[in-house]
Amino acid sequence: MLITKEFTFDAAHYLPNYYGKCENLHGHTYRLQVTIKGPIAANGMVIDFVLLKHIVKEHILTKVDHHCLNDQFKNPTTELICKWIWDELQDLPTLMEDALKSTSLPTELKQYVAEPIDNIDHRDTPTNITLHKIKLWETATSSATYSGN
Repeated sequence: MLITKEFTFDAAHYLPNYYGKCENLHGHTYRLQVTIKGPIAANGMVIDFVLLKHIVKEHILTKVDHHCLNDQFKNPTTELICKWIWDELQDLPTLMEDALKSTSLPTELKQYVAEPIDNIDHRDTPTNITLHKIKLWETATSSATYSGN
């Protein structure tokens, strides 16, 4: 089963080694799709969307939203940012395990840590989940897609 969650973030950048309008500082509202693959667990979910949101916010959005991307990337093209997001999220099972131990865990997810629901230990479900695809739009009509290849 494939599960996809979308996010948006606003960021500025300029493209070094580029000659045209984009060599000047400018901004975008980026649209990000994170797609994961995994089996449907006994609770009927592959992953709780709240958990996925928490992970992406902590590992990606806090580093790029309302930032100048040139401060983080030598050449902040959509393609290179897309690959960076993949690299940051690639070890999804570990990120999920760490998130469930986090003190900043959203209230909706604290139930997973406190006690199993319906005798299902949700902390055991992440091991079968993998990152499937990252898609990042710089504009409404221009995007990059990366799937680890």
